Amino acid sequence: MSGDILNDIVAACLELERKAASVFRMFAADAGSDDARRFWETVAGETRNHSTVYERLRAGGGSEPLPLIIYKPAETLEELEMIGKSIDEQVERYTEVPSSESACLLGFRLQLYLLHPAFASLCRLTKDAAGEDRADIGYGRYLRRFIDGIGSCGLATAETELLGEALFRLWNEARQLAAQSHFDALTGVMTRAGFFKTVGPLAYAAQRSGSNVGIMLIDLDYFKLVGDNYGHQTGDRILQLVAETITAHLRRSDVVGRYDGDEFVVYLSPVEPASLRTVAENLRRSIEEESARMVPVTASIGVAQGFLGADVDQGLEELVRLADECLMQAKYTGKNKVVVK
Repeated sequence: MSGDILNDIVAACLELERKAASVFRMFAADAGSDDARRFWETVAGETRNHSTVYERLRAGGGSEPLPLIIYKPAETLEELEMIGKSIDEQVERYTEVPSSESACLLGFRLQLYLLHPAFASLCRLTKDAAGEDRADIGYGRYLRRFIDGIGSCGLATAETELLGEALFRLWNEARQLAAQSHFDALTGVMTRAGFFKTVGPLAYAAQRSGSNVGIMLIDLDYFKLVGDNYGHQTGDRILQLVAETITAHLRRSDVVGRYDGDEFVVYLSPVEPASLRTVAENLRRSIEEESARMVPVTASIGVAQGFLGADVDQGLEELVRLADECLMQAKYTGKNKVVVK
């Protein structure tokens, strides 16, 4: 996925959230009670705050771009543009005969639009960058406050209560499905498919900026013996520990995936070629030290780095191939070592 369409998708999401906030402010101006006015003003402010956080992320991501998974980007951008047109049509109908009931229904419709998977990816990106799911940007908490607020300000009906519960369940199920498709349930890092979907736009950004790209393949030595000697549950805990150790020793802009079984893959950019060996050696040593507290394991690491040429996908594939060659060399020449090309 090219970086340009990714930027267009982020811009479209930001525009839709700003548009939704504007509509909520209009509801506040039309409100027939102080409670309803305060409720819609609060919703508008929280919705606008999401956009502010995303804008700050985008502005600060130039030197270290952050991963954003978007499935079928061209179709996603088209869907977001259609949502924008639909909002304009719905608002036009509302302004012809404004009422608290139509405001509630349109409010729920707007929240449904903001459940589009593209927004879920932005929420996950925000959480990854901040290091925590802060209350003011946690979309689930925001959605629950919206649903409860409809009732607390006297706007609730049996229909809106049903809509609210259906909306919250839809958000929760969509969030779980998105996580299952892109993140490994055992280790919490990305799946192989999720990893390559994520690094695609980052690789295009690295090519445009002329940044060096590094790929690491990390394979645990004699891992089969861990399961044979200590049981598969212990093996699972070791994999979780290794994933945590790798993630803890890298930047937030680096991407970690479970490549296959007991093998992990890492994308790093921008990187200094001379520092890659040091980073890999620190990882190797940390895996050995951290696992010793449970069951001692070691890791072999293959590292490749370089600039991506005109064909970004082919360049990325070549770096993975070279990293795999280095990994095989590390395995065949004694294990528990780093080989860099």
